Amino acid sequence: MSNDVWNSVLHAGIATFMKRPIMEPKRELIEKNNVKAGIIGVPFDGTTITRTGSTMGPRKFRDVSSSLIPYHFDYDVDINDVFNVHDFGDVNVKIGDAFTTIERSKEDILEILHGGAIPITIGGDHAITIGGTRAVEKFNPSGKYGFILFDAHLDTAEDVGGDKWNHCCPVPRTMELSCFDPKNAVIIGPHGAMNPKAEYEYVKKNNISLHTMRDIYSKGIEEVMKEAIEVATDGTDGVYISFDMDSLEASQTPGTCAPTPGGIQTREMILAIDMLGKLDVVGFDVVEIAPPYDHSDITAITAARFVADMLGSLARYQK
Repeated sequence: MSNDVWNSVLHAGIATFMKRPIMEPKRELIEKNNVKAGIIGVPFDGTTITRTGSTMGPRKFRDVSSSLIPYHFDYDVDINDVFNVHDFGDVNVKIGDAFTTIERSKEDILEILHGGAIPITIGGDHAITIGGTRAVEKFNPSGKYGFILFDAHLDTAEDVGGDKWNHCCPVPRTMELSCFDPKNAVIIGPHGAMNPKAEYEYVKKNNISLHTMRDIYSKGIEEVMKEAIEVATDGTDGVYISFDMDSLEASQTPGTCAPTPGGIQTREMILAIDMLGKLDVVGFDVVEIAPPYDHSDITAITAARFVADMLGSLARYQK
């Protein structure tokens, strides 16, 4: 291995994802430079009802990603050879205004989609998923997309105190869109005493596929993923995926807004991502990284690993 590769992991220079070039999220630039995937941050946690801090997530995520290299050993691919990954910076969030921030996110992510790249959105609280799925609808309103959510919580609140643009509401806001259908939606990992009955009733009423942690305990992650993928890809043009870091076992990823013991093991998520690589992924996000509570940056490091794994898993089918 050349010294240049090792030099790339030094903590120097501007913190971008894996030290990739930074670029404005403009479709003409993306298309001209043949960018096929890129990071966009949304440093916003204005709707968090537990503990705040995920507004710092995108910056910490980029910082720790400096220790990654583009060659992915598990898949024997160079991520940048396949995707020419760029960093599109952060959305211009509006402090205290979730809806405006979501709309600004939607427009930036829409530019990435029109440029022919996969948008990878880093949060921030879970309300940012709404911007991603709204961008997909505007990009292809007549399309049909599956939706897979990894979360310790159902996130199916129709509103929180009358507010529809809350981090507890990404599923209803997504299911209201023309290109998403509850029959192609899957929620993986809910458990514990932080899931209101009304949110469970929403799941049942809309026939959303649900795989709780107890399902993972009994069936194993591989069987759960087989069932989830079958639902999300049934007659769809692609799939949008959302990874909430609190879906993971709290002792392995403590730096989240609502860490919950008993969640998905890190290596189980790595296996899940391995299986997701065969999908036509229209976009994905990683949310609820909260650095103030993160011991040794382990949650941010894990999130960066998941993004690299997702790109590697996808790249092997395109190389």
